[in-house]
Amino acid sequence: MIVLYKQYKPNIEKNVFIAENSTIIGRCFIGEDCSIWYNTVLRADVNEIQIGTGTNIQDGCIVHCDREYKTSIEGNVTVGHNAILHGCTIGRNCLIGMGTTILDGATVGDNVIVGANSLITAGKTIPSGVLVMGSPAKVVRELTPEEIEGIRHSVEGYIKLSKEYVPG
Repeated sequence: MIVLYKQYKPNIEKNVFIAENSTIIGRCFIGEDCSIWYNTVLRADVNEIQIGTGTNIQDGCIVHCDREYKTSIEGNVTVGHNAILHGCTIGRNCLIGMGTTILDGATVGDNVIVGANSLITAGKTIPSGVLVMGSPAKVVRELTPEEIEGIRHSVEGYIKLSKEYVPG
C-alpha cells in the first residue's frame, strides 16, 4: 500500500517490486531494481527514507526515521527478514542479517555483513569491509574478497527473483 503523508508521496523508480501487503508512507525514495517484500513497513513521516538501486528489504522489516536522522540505505544492500532500521545510514553492498536492529545516528560502512539478531546502538560507526555481530554489535574481523562478492550475488539473486513478480 502506498500512503500519502501530508503532501508527501513516495517516489518509486522503475522495475521496483512492492509486495501488496507492504506499506510505504510519505517521503520515501526507492531506487531502480529494488524490492520491498511482504509485511514490510517503510514509514517516512518525520523525515526521509532513501533506498538505493538494487536494494532488497525482506519480509517483515520496519524502516523508520527520526526527526534528527533520516534513514539512508545505499545501493545493493540486502536487509534480512524482520530487521529494524531506524534513523541510520547503511553503505553500499551490505548484508544486514535477519532480526538485526540498527538505531538512530548509527552508520554502517560499505561492504559490511551484520550478523543475524545484532544490535547496532545509537551513534555507533561500523567501518567498511568487516563482519560485525552481537548485542551490542562488535567488529569480529575483516571480510574476505569472496564474502564481499557473496553479498553481490545475494543482491543479484533478489533482483532476479523480484522480476518474476513484476509483470512485463
